[in-house]
Amino acid sequence: MEAPLTDEQVRTAVLEALDSLPPGIAEQLGEVAVLIEDSHPEGLMGIYDPIGGLQRIVVFRDANPSLDEVKRTVLHEVGHHFGMNEEDLDRLGYA
Repeated sequence: MEAPLTDEQVRTAVLEALDSLPPGIAEQLGEVAVLIEDSHPEGLMGIYDPIGGLQRIVVFRDANPSLDEVKRTVLHEVGHHFGMNEEDLDRLGYA
């Protein structure tokens, strides 16, 4: 079994995923905060949380076994920010 990703590895993968967004999409993302937490009680890989004044994407380090999974999780949650459902994300390869 491989060692879990470090916080620095996850941060780097998150930044790479955000940097890969087309400029128009990145601008529309606006003030969405992207946070990294260790784990989610239900084992989620990530979550888009628009509740309250702060819109945020949370990536759960322990549930993302690779850098590619971290990037896919970020893009998946960005899709939710823009109103995409699971079927939309599946068609794009981010499910």
